[in-house]
Amino acid sequence: MQNSKPRAESNFIRSHWVREYSAPKRPQLSEQHLSVMNFNGVFKATAILIVFATLASAQQRPLLTQDPRLIAEGMVVTELGMGYQHEAKFPVSGLRGNLYSILENGVHFGVGKRAEFQMTGILHYYLKLENDAGSRNDWGDLSLSTKIKLVGEGRSLPDISFRPTVVLPNSSQTKGIGLDGTDFFANLLFGKKAGPAYVFGSIGLGILDDPTRAAAQHDFLTYGIAATVPMNSRLSILGEWNGRHNSITFPSVGGESRGEVRFGMQTKAGGMRWDAAVTAGTTSWDHKVGFTAGVSKEFQAWH
Repeated sequence: MQNSKPRAESNFIRSHWVREYSAPKRPQLSEQHLSVMNFNGVFKATAILIVFATLASAQQRPLLTQDPRLIAEGMVVTELGMGYQHEAKFPVSGLRGNLYSILENGVHFGVGKRAEFQMTGILHYYLKLENDAGSRNDWGDLSLSTKIKLVGEGRSLPDISFRPTVVLPNSSQTKGIGLDGTDFFANLLFGKKAGPAYVFGSIGLGILDDPTRAAAQHDFLTYGIAATVPMNSRLSILGEWNGRHNSITFPSVGGESRGEVRFGMQTKAGGMRWDAAVTAGTTSWDHKVGFTAGVSKEFQAWH
């Protein structure tokens, strides 16, 4: 009899918690599930993982040029960010305007001593057209990559890795933002310490579907050079130049050479790494200026 009152109170609290906190979540999950059903089969599961995975500390954000060093085996690194490009240009559709990248995501898995698997992409784009001509929005594509360590840094040798990437189409060409093509990249990554700084770069081949000609493709030389300079135990300054070059002087629409420079910082706080960078295009086909910011964190998934 002495325990009946506490037990009744406990049952009341439990039923109240279930009614007030558990029940409202069900329609939210259902709506979220319905929105994800609009994705293609490949993007469905990975988008959920990328957006809702625990945020993790990566060396990569906010740079485009890949660091040749791998994350440790059993580690999972996730990234979450956003971006903005002023006066972005889309040659195939002819659209121009200010582009917002919503939820720039990445999940990196340390699958072995010499291998890392990556899933990266942008969940959604929003384009505000110039001259108040309205707006467009579209889903982003999903990239799947494997980074394979070939050589570790030594006294005279740099870090060298190989990174093949396939870009799966999720965007729709009818929206004028994406090209709805499957692309392939193969890059050789290299890096070396230079005093306190780490200098790294990439060079490789890019094969992109030609959106204007059937059974045709664009072949690019891809490149990148970057450096990170630690200022103290928490703050690092970084910069890069990244792009692609088409050797054809007058390629068909969509085959233009493109380039971008970034200058930014990374800082550690609250167990996460925060980053921000300003961007600028280097060709007449690129955006004028832009901004990107995000957060990343890492955790041990298995041993």
